[in-house]
Amino acid sequence: MVPNPRRLAPSVLVGVLALAGCSGGGTPTGDATPVTASATVATTTAPATTTTTAPATASTVPAPTPDAVMPALHSRTYEQARTDFSRQNLSPARLTAAAQHKDVTLPRDHDDWYICDSSPRPGAPLPATTTVTVRLAQDFSDCTTSFNGYLYEENDPSSAS
Repeated sequence: MVPNPRRLAPSVLVGVLALAGCSGGGTPTGDATPVTASATVATTTAPATTTTTAPATASTVPAPTPDAVMPALHSRTYEQARTDFSRQNLSPARLTAAAQHKDVTLPRDHDDWYICDSSPRPGAPLPATTTVTVRLAQDFSDCTTSFNGYLYEENDPSSAS
């Protein structure tokens, strides 16, 4: 008759556990006396070495400051943009002005000219080393007028004359 695997499994498990418990460090004997493990347990302790480091504090390690965000300057005057930069603790010296159109020369005094476009775009990160370029037009309605980059069609070399 073949042994039933359900009855065999518990017997095998008991045998494995019994064998695992027998390897306890005793000395083997030739007779049927059980082997017992020695009750003495040796422990060793190594001398503890500790290393201390000073914890980092806010005064020794400054927290990184997040980059500023480019403000929306479209339709403002150049003077208003400089004021906005100062209000946000950004240096107005970072602003670089340029004419919106190729055929327009930007005058020295362009504080009342309007901002048509800016680079970087509004909402973009503004690291401390970034220069902001604003494109200006004397009249705000000129911001949307362009003949291949020229304010006046007659100045556009590609237009048929």
